[in-house]
Amino acid sequence: MTKKLINERNVEDSVLILSENDVVLKKMFKLVGKIKLPNEKLEFKSVCKIIINQQLSGKAARTIFNRIEEKIPNLSPKCFLNISTEELRQCGLSNAKSNYIKLLANKLVHNPLYFHQLQELDTVSAKNEIWSNKGFGEWSSDIFLLFYLRKMDVFPRRDVTLNKVFSKIYG
Repeated sequence: MTKKLINERNVEDSVLILSENDVVLKKMFKLVGKIKLPNEKLEFKSVCKIIINQQLSGKAARTIFNRIEEKIPNLSPKCFLNISTEELRQCGLSNAKSNYIKLLANKLVHNPLYFHQLQELDTVSAKNEIWSNKGFGEWSSDIFLLFYLRKMDVFPRRDVTLNKVFSKIYG
């Protein structure tokens, strides 16, 4: 069985199919233009962003993440584990999110191939494994699967921004 991962071609194919079957989406795709896939690397730093972004505005999350990067220029699992929760609180990160990221950092220190192992799993197994990490719920695991593992069979149905857009374009 070949793994179907998101790429430029299947995004174009999907836009074409949706446009042929939905007049509203067809208009939206014309307004948006060509959809470019984000070029996200699957690394500790990227996954930290997912956890930090949960239930925050984009601006607040960026501010906190930038402060953390100032404090830890080489944002690796080992470096993150060496920063106290209090120092992370001073950056704006909650105790809970600090603990979630520290748990993930600890997992990566003990198993540096963890992310690679996730890439080898089918979508359901990968989602279950991601959910086994404290601090990852439905939204964060969907984002992880879409943007970092490039799984095609995922839809972040609880994404607030996505729901606002659909609400707006469909009235």
